[in-house]
Amino acid sequence: MAEASLSQDPHRGRAKEGGFIARIAWRNLWRNKRRTWLTAGGIAFASFLVIFSNAMQVGIYGSMIENATGLLEGHIQITHPSYPDDTKLEQTVLGATELVRLLEQVPGIEVAPRAEAYALMSADERSFGGLVVGVDFERENQVVGFFRQIALGRLPVGDEEILLGGTMARNLGVGIGDEVVALGSAKQGGVAAMALRVVGIFNSGQAEIDRSLMFTTLSNVQNAFALGDEVHKLVIRATDPQNLDQVIEHIRRAIGDDWLVRSWEGFMAELKQSIELDTIGGDLVFGSLLIIVCFSVVNTFLMVVFERKREFGMLLAIGMQSGLIVRQVLAEAFFMWVVGVSIGLGIALMLITWLSFEGIPVADMGMEGVDEMASMFYVPDRLYPGMSVSSLVFSPLVLLVGTQVAGLIAMFRIKNIQPVEALRGE
Repeated sequence: MAEASLSQDPHRGRAKEGGFIARIAWRNLWRNKRRTWLTAGGIAFASFLVIFSNAMQVGIYGSMIENATGLLEGHIQITHPSYPDDTKLEQTVLGATELVRLLEQVPGIEVAPRAEAYALMSADERSFGGLVVGVDFERENQVVGFFRQIALGRLPVGDEEILLGGTMARNLGVGIGDEVVALGSAKQGGVAAMALRVVGIFNSGQAEIDRSLMFTTLSNVQNAFALGDEVHKLVIRATDPQNLDQVIEHIRRAIGDDWLVRSWEGFMAELKQSIELDTIGGDLVFGSLLIIVCFSVVNTFLMVVFERKREFGMLLAIGMQSGLIVRQVLAEAFFMWVVGVSIGLGIALMLITWLSFEGIPVADMGMEGVDEMASMFYVPDRLYPGMSVSSLVFSPLVLLVGTQVAGLIAMFRIKNIQPVEALRGE
Protein backbone atom coordinates (compact mmCIF):
# COMPACT_ATOMS: atom_id res chain seq x y z
CA MET A 1 0.00 0.00 0.00
CA ALA A 2 2.80 2.35 0.82
CA GLU A 3 4.48 1.63 -2.52
CA ALA A 4 1.20 2.24 -4.35
CA SER A 5 0.69 5.57 -2.61
CA LEU A 6 4.21 6.67 -3.51
CA SER A 7 3.73 5.71 -7.15
CA GLN A 8 0.55 7.78 -7.23
CA ASP A 9 2.31 10.85 -5.79
CA PRO A 10 2.43 13.37 -8.73
CA HIS A 11 5.31 15.35 -7.22
CA ARG A 12 7.48 12.25 -6.92
CA GLY A 13 6.51 11.21 -10.43
CA ARG A 14 7.59 14.56 -11.86
CA ALA A 15 10.85 14.38 -9.90
CA LYS A 16 11.60 10.94 -11.33
CA GLU A 17 10.72 12.14 -14.81
CA GLY A 18 12.99 15.19 -14.39
CA GLY A 19 15.86 13.02 -13.19
CA PHE A 20 15.42 10.66 -16.11
CA ILE A 21 15.43 13.53 -18.63
CA ALA A 22 18.55 15.02 -16.99
CA ARG A 23 20.45 11.71 -17.22
CA ILE A 24 19.48 11.21 -20.86
CA ALA A 25 20.36 14.84 -21.71
CA TRP A 26 23.79 14.56 -20.08
CA ARG A 27 24.50 11.30 -21.94
CA ASN A 28 23.35 12.77 -25.27
CA LEU A 29 25.58 15.79 -24.74
CA TRP A 30 28.70 13.63 -25.06
CA ARG A 31 27.61 11.59 -28.05
CA ASN A 32 29.44 14.16 -30.18
CA LYS A 33 32.29 15.26 -27.92
CA ARG A 34 34.00 17.47 -30.48
CA ARG A 35 30.91 19.56 -31.10
CA THR A 36 30.15 19.75 -27.39
CA TRP A 37 33.65 20.93 -26.51
CA LEU A 38 33.68 23.47 -29.35
CA THR A 39 30.35 24.97 -28.28
CA ALA A 40 31.22 24.85 -24.57
CA GLY A 41 34.60 26.40 -25.42
CA GLY A 42 32.86 29.32 -27.15
CA ILE A 43 30.66 29.83 -24.09
CA ALA A 44 33.70 29.55 -21.80
CA PHE A 45 35.70 32.07 -23.84
CA ALA A 46 32.84 34.58 -23.95
CA SER A 47 32.09 34.30 -20.23
CA PHE A 48 35.80 34.50 -19.32
CA LEU A 49 36.40 37.54 -21.52
CA VAL A 50 33.36 39.45 -20.28
CA ILE A 51 33.88 38.59 -16.59
CA PHE A 52 37.59 39.41 -16.67
CA SER A 53 37.13 42.60 -18.69
CA ASN A 54 34.33 43.80 -16.41
CA ALA A 55 36.49 43.10 -13.37
CA MET A 56 39.34 45.11 -14.90
CA GLN A 57 36.92 47.93 -15.70
CA VAL A 58 35.65 48.01 -12.12
CA GLY A 59 39.22 48.01 -10.79
CA ILE A 60 40.45 50.69 -13.19
CA TYR A 61 37.48 52.97 -12.59
CA GLY A 62 37.83 52.58 -8.84
CA SER A 63 41.54 53.42 -9.02
CA MET A 64 40.89 56.40 -11.28
CA ILE A 65 38.26 57.78 -8.92
CA GLU A 66 40.44 57.19 -5.87
CA ASN A 67 43.47 58.81 -7.50
CA ALA A 68 41.47 61.78 -8.75
CA THR A 69 39.68 62.45 -5.48
CA GLY A 70 42.64 61.51 -3.29
CA LEU A 71 45.02 63.89 -5.06
CA LEU A 72 43.46 67.22 -4.13
CA GLU A 73 39.68 67.36 -4.61
CA GLY A 74 38.29 64.92 -2.04
CA HIS A 75 35.10 62.86 -2.29
CA ILE A 76 32.73 65.68 -1.30
CA GLN A 77 32.94 69.47 -1.38
CA ILE A 78 30.85 72.09 0.41
CA THR A 79 30.79 75.56 -1.17
CA HIS A 80 28.67 78.67 -1.57
CA PRO A 81 25.85 77.80 -4.02
CA SER A 82 27.21 80.29 -6.58
CA TYR A 83 30.92 79.53 -6.20
CA PRO A 84 31.25 76.68 -8.77
CA ASP A 85 29.89 78.92 -11.56
CA ASP A 86 31.27 82.25 -10.34
CA THR A 87 34.53 81.82 -8.43
CA LYS A 88 34.59 85.27 -6.90
CA LEU A 89 36.36 85.99 -3.64
CA GLU A 90 33.04 87.10 -2.12
CA GLN A 91 31.34 83.71 -2.65
CA THR A 92 32.36 82.26 0.71
CA VAL A 93 31.08 79.79 3.26
CA LEU A 94 30.41 81.70 6.48
CA GLY A 95 31.18 80.49 9.98
CA ALA A 96 33.75 77.92 8.89
CA THR A 97 34.86 77.05 12.41
CA GLU A 98 31.34 76.11 13.52
CA LEU A 99 30.69 74.17 10.32
CA VAL A 100 33.87 72.16 10.79
CA ARG A 101 32.79 71.40 14.36
CA LEU A 102 29.39 70.18 13.16
CA LEU A 103 30.93 68.08 10.39
CA GLU A 104 33.31 66.43 12.83
CA GLN A 105 30.25 64.92 14.50
CA VAL A 106 29.22 63.18 11.26
CA PRO A 107 30.67 59.64 11.37
CA GLY A 108 32.89 58.32 8.62
CA ILE A 109 34.29 61.59 7.23
CA GLU A 110 37.33 63.86 7.50
CA VAL A 111 37.04 67.55 6.64
CA ALA A 112 39.54 70.24 5.61
CA PRO A 113 38.66 73.95 5.09
CA ARG A 114 40.23 75.96 2.25
CA ALA A 115 40.34 79.63 1.30
CA GLU A 116 41.23 80.51 -2.30
CA ALA A 117 42.22 83.82 -3.84
CA TYR A 118 43.77 84.86 -7.14
CA ALA A 119 46.98 86.86 -6.79
CA LEU A 120 49.92 88.14 -8.78
CA MET A 121 53.13 86.45 -7.65
CA SER A 122 56.33 88.47 -8.09
CA ALA A 123 60.02 87.78 -7.57
CA ASP A 124 62.57 90.36 -8.72
CA GLU A 125 61.35 91.43 -12.18
CA ARG A 126 59.23 88.35 -12.90
CA SER A 127 55.50 88.18 -12.26
CA PHE A 128 52.96 85.44 -12.86
CA GLY A 129 49.34 85.03 -11.84
CA GLY A 130 48.08 82.09 -9.86
CA LEU A 131 45.69 80.82 -7.21
CA VAL A 132 46.80 81.11 -3.59
CA VAL A 133 45.16 78.41 -1.49
CA GLY A 134 45.08 78.69 2.28
CA VAL A 135 44.86 75.31 3.99
CA ASP A 136 45.19 73.57 7.32
CA PHE A 137 48.00 71.18 6.40
CA GLU A 138 47.33 68.80 9.27
CA ARG A 139 43.72 68.36 8.22
CA GLU A 140 44.63 68.22 4.54
CA ASN A 141 46.92 65.24 5.12
CA GLN A 142 43.91 63.35 6.51
CA VAL A 143 41.74 64.20 3.49
CA VAL A 144 44.05 64.17 0.44
CA GLY A 145 47.48 62.80 -0.35
CA PHE A 146 48.77 65.81 -2.26
CA PHE A 147 51.00 67.20 0.51
CA ARG A 148 52.58 63.92 1.55
CA GLN A 149 55.09 63.97 -1.30
CA ILE A 150 57.07 67.19 -1.64
CA ALA A 151 59.85 67.34 -4.23
CA LEU A 152 61.96 69.83 -2.28
CA GLY A 153 61.81 71.38 1.19
CA ARG A 154 58.90 71.00 3.59
CA LEU A 155 55.33 72.11 4.24
CA PRO A 156 54.69 75.68 5.44
CA VAL A 157 54.34 76.08 9.18
CA GLY A 158 54.14 79.85 9.76
CA ASP A 159 52.06 82.50 8.00
CA GLU A 160 55.09 83.86 6.14
CA GLU A 161 55.82 80.62 4.28
CA ILE A 162 54.57 79.20 0.97
CA LEU A 163 54.64 75.98 -1.04
CA LEU A 164 55.05 76.47 -4.80
CA GLY A 165 54.61 74.23 -7.82
CA GLY A 166 57.76 73.33 -9.72
CA THR A 167 56.64 75.13 -12.88
CA MET A 168 55.71 78.30 -10.98
CA ALA A 169 59.07 78.25 -9.17
CA ARG A 170 60.91 77.98 -12.50
CA ASN A 171 58.82 80.76 -14.03
CA LEU A 172 59.58 83.04 -11.09
CA GLY A 173 63.20 81.91 -10.92
CA VAL A 174 63.03 81.13 -7.21
CA GLY A 175 64.10 78.25 -5.01
CA ILE A 176 63.99 77.19 -1.39
CA GLY A 177 64.53 80.17 0.91
CA ASP A 178 63.76 82.84 -1.71
CA GLU A 179 61.10 85.46 -1.16
CA VAL A 180 58.03 86.10 -3.32
CA VAL A 181 55.36 88.79 -3.01
CA ALA A 182 51.65 88.07 -3.59
CA LEU A 183 49.35 90.95 -4.51
CA GLY A 184 45.58 90.70 -4.84
CA SER A 185 42.27 92.31 -3.97
CA ALA A 186 40.77 91.83 -0.52
CA LYS A 187 37.10 91.02 0.01
CA GLN A 188 36.11 94.62 0.76
CA GLY A 189 38.07 96.01 -2.18
CA GLY A 190 41.35 96.83 -0.46
CA VAL A 191 44.80 95.60 -1.44
CA ALA A 192 45.89 92.21 -0.18
CA ALA A 193 49.65 91.85 0.07
CA MET A 194 51.78 89.02 1.40
CA ALA A 195 55.55 88.69 1.58
CA LEU A 196 56.27 84.95 1.58
CA ARG A 197 59.33 82.77 1.79
CA VAL A 198 59.48 79.61 -0.30
CA VAL A 199 59.93 76.60 1.98
CA GLY A 200 58.76 73.82 -0.34
CA ILE A 201 58.32 72.92 -4.00
CA PHE A 202 55.96 70.23 -5.28
CA ASN A 203 55.73 68.39 -8.60
CA SER A 204 52.30 66.80 -8.96
CA GLY A 205 52.70 65.68 -12.55
CA GLN A 206 49.69 67.83 -13.48
CA ALA A 207 50.98 70.78 -15.52
CA GLU A 208 48.01 73.03 -14.70
CA ILE A 209 48.45 72.49 -10.96
CA ASP A 210 52.23 72.90 -10.98
CA ARG A 211 52.12 76.25 -12.75
CA SER A 212 49.10 77.87 -11.12
CA LEU A 213 48.63 76.71 -7.51
CA MET A 214 50.42 77.91 -4.39
CA PHE A 215 49.71 76.85 -0.82
CA THR A 216 50.12 78.68 2.45
CA THR A 217 48.41 78.53 5.83
CA LEU A 218 44.66 79.10 6.05
CA SER A 219 44.99 81.95 8.56
CA ASN A 220 47.46 83.74 6.26
CA VAL A 221 44.99 83.90 3.36
CA GLN A 222 42.05 84.76 5.64
CA ASN A 223 43.96 87.66 7.21
CA ALA A 224 45.49 89.01 4.01
CA PHE A 225 42.23 88.95 2.01
CA ALA A 226 39.99 90.08 4.91
CA LEU A 227 37.94 86.88 4.96
CA GLY A 228 37.61 86.51 8.70
CA ASP A 229 36.10 83.14 9.62
CA GLU A 230 35.16 82.40 6.01
CA VAL A 231 36.40 79.81 3.52
CA HIS A 232 35.60 78.90 -0.05
CA LYS A 233 35.57 75.10 0.25
CA LEU A 234 35.17 72.42 2.83
CA VAL A 235 36.80 69.33 1.32
CA ILE A 236 35.65 65.99 2.71
CA ARG A 237 36.95 62.46 2.47
CA ALA A 238 34.56 59.58 3.24
CA THR A 239 35.70 56.27 4.65
CA ASP A 240 33.01 54.57 2.53
CA PRO A 241 33.12 56.20 -0.92
CA GLN A 242 30.60 53.67 -2.27
CA ASN A 243 27.76 55.32 -0.28
CA LEU A 244 28.37 59.01 -0.89
CA ASP A 245 24.66 59.78 -1.32
CA GLN A 246 24.00 58.58 2.21
CA VAL A 247 27.00 60.52 3.53
CA ILE A 248 25.77 63.69 1.81
CA GLU A 249 22.36 63.22 3.40
CA HIS A 250 24.00 63.03 6.85
CA ILE A 251 26.02 66.16 6.07
CA ARG A 252 22.94 68.13 5.03
CA ARG A 253 21.14 67.13 8.20
CA ALA A 254 24.15 68.37 10.19
CA ILE A 255 24.72 71.75 8.50
CA GLY A 256 21.37 72.54 6.85
CA ASP A 257 20.56 73.45 3.25
CA ASP A 258 22.28 76.84 3.03
CA TRP A 259 25.37 75.48 1.29
CA LEU A 260 26.00 73.47 -1.85
CA VAL A 261 27.07 69.89 -1.08
CA ARG A 262 28.38 67.87 -4.06
CA SER A 263 30.09 64.54 -4.54
CA TRP A 264 33.01 64.12 -6.95
CA GLU A 265 30.51 63.34 -9.71
CA GLY A 266 29.37 66.97 -9.52
CA PHE A 267 32.70 68.81 -9.46
CA MET A 268 34.65 66.27 -11.57
CA ALA A 269 32.05 65.84 -14.30
CA GLU A 270 34.65 65.13 -17.00
CA LEU A 271 35.92 62.08 -15.13
CA LYS A 272 32.37 60.81 -14.63
CA GLN A 273 31.52 61.31 -18.31
CA SER A 274 34.68 59.57 -19.50
CA ILE A 275 33.89 56.56 -17.29
CA GLU A 276 30.29 56.44 -18.52
CA LEU A 277 31.34 56.65 -22.17
CA ASP A 278 33.96 53.94 -21.71
CA THR A 279 31.39 51.75 -19.94
CA ILE A 280 28.92 52.14 -22.80
CA GLY A 281 31.59 51.28 -25.36
CA GLY A 282 32.63 48.21 -23.38
CA ASP A 283 29.02 47.05 -22.98
CA LEU A 284 28.48 47.30 -26.73
CA VAL A 285 31.56 45.19 -27.45
CA PHE A 286 30.72 42.60 -24.80
CA GLY A 287 27.08 42.48 -25.88
CA SER A 288 28.09 41.87 -29.49
CA LEU A 289 30.39 39.05 -28.41
CA LEU A 290 27.67 37.41 -26.33
CA ILE A 291 25.18 37.66 -29.19
CA ILE A 292 27.64 36.01 -31.59
CA VAL A 293 28.21 33.16 -29.14
CA CYS A 294 24.47 32.74 -28.64
CA PHE A 295 24.00 32.47 -32.41
CA SER A 296 26.67 29.79 -32.53
CA VAL A 297 24.77 27.86 -29.84
CA VAL A 298 21.55 28.21 -31.87
CA ASN A 299 23.34 26.80 -34.89
CA THR A 300 24.66 23.92 -32.81
CA PHE A 301 21.20 22.86 -31.63
CA LEU A 302 19.68 23.22 -35.06
CA MET A 303 22.34 20.78 -36.25
CA VAL A 304 21.48 18.50 -33.31
CA VAL A 305 17.85 18.38 -34.40
CA PHE A 306 18.82 17.80 -38.02
CA GLU A 307 21.23 14.96 -37.24
CA ARG A 308 18.91 13.27 -34.72
CA LYS A 309 15.72 13.64 -36.73
CA ARG A 310 15.26 9.89 -37.07
CA GLU A 311 15.88 9.43 -33.34
CA PHE A 312 13.24 12.01 -32.46
CA GLY A 313 10.87 10.52 -35.04
CA MET A 314 11.26 7.09 -33.46
CA LEU A 315 10.57 8.50 -29.97
CA LEU A 316 7.45 10.17 -31.24
CA ALA A 317 6.39 6.97 -33.03
CA ILE A 318 6.53 4.91 -29.84
CA GLY A 319 4.36 7.46 -28.03
CA MET A 320 6.78 9.83 -26.37
CA GLN A 321 5.31 13.30 -26.12
CA SER A 322 7.04 16.08 -28.07
CA GLY A 323 7.11 18.17 -24.88
CA LEU A 324 9.40 15.66 -23.20
CA ILE A 325 11.75 15.75 -26.20
CA VAL A 326 11.81 19.55 -26.02
CA ARG A 327 12.58 19.39 -22.29
CA GLN A 328 15.41 16.99 -23.07
CA VAL A 329 16.88 19.41 -25.63
CA LEU A 330 16.54 22.31 -23.17
CA ALA A 331 18.31 20.20 -20.54
CA GLU A 332 21.13 19.56 -23.01
CA ALA A 333 21.39 23.32 -23.63
CA PHE A 334 21.47 23.90 -19.87
CA PHE A 335 24.26 21.36 -19.33
CA MET A 336 26.19 22.90 -22.23
CA TRP A 337 25.89 26.25 -20.47
CA VAL A 338 27.00 24.76 -17.14
CA VAL A 339 30.13 23.22 -18.66
CA GLY A 340 31.11 26.36 -20.61
CA VAL A 341 30.40 28.89 -17.86
CA SER A 342 32.12 26.74 -15.22
CA ILE A 343 35.31 26.68 -17.29
CA GLY A 344 35.17 30.39 -18.14
CA LEU A 345 34.29 31.46 -14.61
CA GLY A 346 36.96 29.26 -13.08
CA ILE A 347 39.73 30.61 -15.32
CA ALA A 348 38.53 34.20 -14.83
CA LEU A 349 38.46 33.90 -11.03
CA MET A 350 41.93 32.38 -10.90
CA LEU A 351 43.38 35.13 -13.09
CA ILE A 352 41.53 37.89 -11.23
CA THR A 353 42.69 36.53 -7.87
CA TRP A 354 46.31 36.42 -9.02
CA LEU A 355 46.20 39.92 -10.54
CA SER A 356 44.53 41.32 -7.42
CA PHE A 357 47.87 40.68 -5.68
CA GLU A 358 50.33 41.22 -8.53
CA GLY A 359 48.58 43.89 -10.62
CA ILE A 360 49.36 44.94 -14.18
CA PRO A 361 52.17 47.53 -14.39
CA VAL A 362 51.31 50.64 -16.40
CA ALA A 363 54.73 52.28 -16.23
CA ASP A 364 57.80 50.86 -17.96
CA MET A 365 55.72 49.30 -20.73
CA GLY A 366 58.13 50.54 -23.40
CA MET A 367 55.50 52.85 -24.92
CA GLU A 368 56.32 56.52 -25.30
CA GLY A 369 53.91 58.84 -23.52
CA VAL A 370 52.23 56.13 -21.43
CA ASP A 371 53.27 57.70 -18.12
CA GLU A 372 51.99 61.13 -19.20
CA MET A 373 48.69 59.70 -20.39
CA ALA A 374 48.28 57.71 -17.18
CA SER A 375 48.92 60.80 -15.08
CA MET A 376 46.47 62.85 -17.14
CA PHE A 377 43.64 60.37 -16.67
CA TYR A 378 44.49 59.52 -13.03
CA VAL A 379 45.50 55.96 -13.90
CA PRO A 380 47.68 54.37 -11.16
CA ASP A 381 51.12 52.81 -11.69
CA ARG A 382 49.63 49.32 -11.44
CA LEU A 383 46.14 48.22 -12.40
CA TYR A 384 44.20 45.80 -10.19
CA PRO A 385 40.90 44.10 -11.05
CA GLY A 386 37.88 44.74 -8.86
CA MET A 387 35.09 42.28 -8.24
CA SER A 388 31.40 43.16 -8.46
CA VAL A 389 28.20 41.16 -8.49
CA SER A 390 27.28 42.49 -11.94
CA SER A 391 30.61 41.41 -13.45
CA LEU A 392 30.12 37.85 -12.18
CA VAL A 393 26.43 37.53 -13.00
CA PHE A 394 25.85 39.49 -16.22
CA SER A 395 27.51 37.34 -18.86
CA PRO A 396 26.53 33.93 -17.37
CA LEU A 397 22.89 35.01 -17.24
CA VAL A 398 22.96 36.33 -20.81
CA LEU A 399 24.53 33.09 -22.02
CA LEU A 400 21.99 31.05 -20.03
CA VAL A 401 19.15 32.90 -21.73
CA GLY A 402 20.90 32.47 -25.08
CA THR A 403 21.32 28.72 -24.70
CA GLN A 404 17.70 28.27 -23.60
CA VAL A 405 16.52 30.38 -26.53
CA ALA A 406 18.61 28.12 -28.76
CA GLY A 407 16.76 25.13 -27.30
CA LEU A 408 13.40 26.83 -27.85
CA ILE A 409 14.26 27.59 -31.48
CA ALA A 410 15.10 23.93 -31.92
CA MET A 411 11.72 23.15 -30.34
CA PHE A 412 9.87 24.45 -33.41
CA ARG A 413 11.81 22.02 -35.58
CA ILE A 414 10.93 19.18 -33.21
CA LYS A 415 7.25 20.16 -33.15
CA ASN A 416 7.12 19.89 -36.94
CA ILE A 417 8.70 16.44 -37.13
CA GLN A 418 6.41 13.82 -38.66
CA PRO A 419 7.35 10.38 -37.30
CA VAL A 420 6.75 8.51 -40.55
CA GLU A 421 8.77 10.95 -42.67
CA ALA A 422 11.54 11.09 -40.05
CA LEU A 423 11.88 7.29 -39.99
CA ARG A 424 12.04 7.15 -43.78
CA GLY A 425 14.85 9.73 -43.93
CA GLU A 426 18.49 8.77 -44.30
